[in-house]
Amino acid sequence: MKKPNLIEVKTQTEALYTLRVLTNNTDDLISSIADLANNNKKQFQHAPVILEIENKHFQANELAVLVEILTQNNIVAVGIRSRKQELIDFAKFSGLAVFGKSLTPSNPKKPSKKVQNDAPNPHQGLVYRAPKIIANKVYSSTQVIAKDSDLVLLGVVKADAEVMSYGSISAYKEVRGKVFAGISGDEKATIFIHSFNAQLVSIAGVYKKFDVVPTKLYARSVMIDLVDDKLRFQII
Repeated sequence: MKKPNLIEVKTQTEALYTLRVLTNNTDDLISSIADLANNNKKQFQHAPVILEIENKHFQANELAVLVEILTQNNIVAVGIRSRKQELIDFAKFSGLAVFGKSLTPSNPKKPSKKVQNDAPNPHQGLVYRAPKIIANKVYSSTQVIAKDSDLVLLGVVKADAEVMSYGSISAYKEVRGKVFAGISGDEKATIFIHSFNAQLVSIAGVYKKFDVVPTKLYARSVMIDLVDDKLRFQII
């Protein structure tokens, strides 16, 4: 007996916006995205966007920051377009789609403030929990925890400090302390450390302790996930 087809593929007509990112300056991006979201609130509220990045100086950690900025403004990054392999690898690792040749016109029009309200919004009612962001240094013997959310660390994490998250952890400075992601058992949690010098990393209870950080990892940008109950370390 032939099994019934339980999945149907349909062509969607909802808007999928492309944001051309012309700078890697975090402060400018925070301001520009906030203005975009506030001035076009109905249009971009929980809207899916593709990030088109041509700036050759744009780095993977800056892409991670950009995604967090969008999330805080209720804009959902679903994928990227870029020729830079570092960004493509980071996107694939983070679950973002990688799109091909740009479809952006040479003279793109500015987003219109006029929105048709008769079409249903497929994102209506979805809740996106913003990550917990720690802007300052995390000092020795200090413990930071993000419950029910990801954790973003913008400052240095000193030795013997502990940073913990129910979800994933992204650190954009040197980490010398202990990092615990997925502490509620989330095996899909990931860890990103821009400058790796950690004493210990753990995902969902699976951990690795470092008395001496290997040369291949030391001070490198490292992505860590859990594969077959083992921690996987990738240089990006």
